[in-house]
Amino acid sequence: MKVKQFILVLILSFTGILFAQQSNLPNVDELHNRKWEFIIEKAKLSSQEAARVKPLFLEYEKAVWNLMERNKEFFCDFYRNKKNRGEAQYAEMNERYINSEIQKAHLQKNYYAKLKKQLSAECIFRYFNAERSFRKELIDKWSDRPRRHRK
Repeated sequence: MKVKQFILVLILSFTGILFAQQSNLPNVDELHNRKWEFIIEKAKLSSQEAARVKPLFLEYEKAVWNLMERNKEFFCDFYRNKKNRGEAQYAEMNERYINSEIQKAHLQKNYYAKLKKQLSAECIFRYFNAERSFRKELIDKWSDRPRRHRK
């Protein structure tokens, strides 16, 4: 994933966390439920497949969410404090970015290994395509929102 896309997804995720308690935005569980319903529909999972995979999906989603939560404060501070960025801050940002990508890749590899025990290769292909489609639609939806101008 390109750095800009990762940062956009990360910022959107953190924004979701920050605003999750507002009534017009979904909380984390609602977002996971929406994603799960989207995947079931787009990947054309049978009810038996969905029942077998849902616990794996929730486990993976929570692990990824926890990974983002661990870095949230640093990433938010980094983007807020543009004037206070020096070589050390950029180096730490780069390290955290790479380490979180590695950790996320390990999580996804384990997730895939578990999915292989439950679904056919073709079904997993549709499943991962559905996940990417959901992410793209979410980014597109958030990108279309009017932005507040900061002073």
